[in-house]
Amino acid sequence: MNGNLQDLLRLQGLDFGELPKSASKAAALRAAIPEALLERYERRRALGKKAIALVRNRVCTSCRMQVPIGVVAMLMRGTVTQVCGSCGLYLCLPETPEPLVVEAPVVTKPVRRARKPRALVQQV
Repeated sequence: MNGNLQDLLRLQGLDFGELPKSASKAAALRAAIPEALLERYERRRALGKKAIALVRNRVCTSCRMQVPIGVVAMLMRGTVTQVCGSCGLYLCLPETPEPLVVEAPVVTKPVRRARKPRALVQQV
């Protein structure tokens, strides 16, 4: 299923001018994509909208909303087509796995407070 979404992403790139236009490539991609996916894609394209978005660092690149980890896991398996819960576009992982961005925790030293000087006690 992931291959179909990659084909749909390439077709979207051809149709929206992101890739060099080639009628033969577009026809070959349309023949490889299942009818149900292609039909929904064509409806969105007729409105001038995209139908598929990439997921990068668990974020939909269309609506910039965070995608649940379960949806990302299903996309990694490549068995089920997933749709963004926010914008409704098909979700697809990039072809080449991108390096995972892990933010290092910020370690700060505790702030030491200066002690107040004790009052001198006078002895009588």
